[in-house]
Amino acid sequence: MKFPRLKLSDRITWSVMLWIFLNLLWLKFLEVFVPVWVGTIIATLAAVAFILFGRGPEEGPGDEDAPAPKTEGGKGRG
Repeated sequence: MKFPRLKLSDRITWSVMLWIFLNLLWLKFLEVFVPVWVGTIIATLAAVAFILFGRGPEEGPGDEDAPAPKTEGGKGRG
C-alpha cells in the first residue's frame, strides 16, 4: 500500500487525530491494565514520529504550490 505525500500541515493534522484515536483506544481497552499516562506518552511518540518521518511532498518542478509560469507580455493566450 502506498501512502500519499503530505505537507507538514497535513501531517500535523493527522498526528493530532492519531493522538486522540490512540488515547481513546487506550481508555477503552487498556486502562484497566496500564495507566493512562503510559498511553499518552506512547500516543505522543507516535504523533511526533508521524510528523518527522511521514512522507513529505516531492521537491521538483511538479510541485502544486509552485507559482504558475509567466507568459510573454504578462498576458494569456489570444
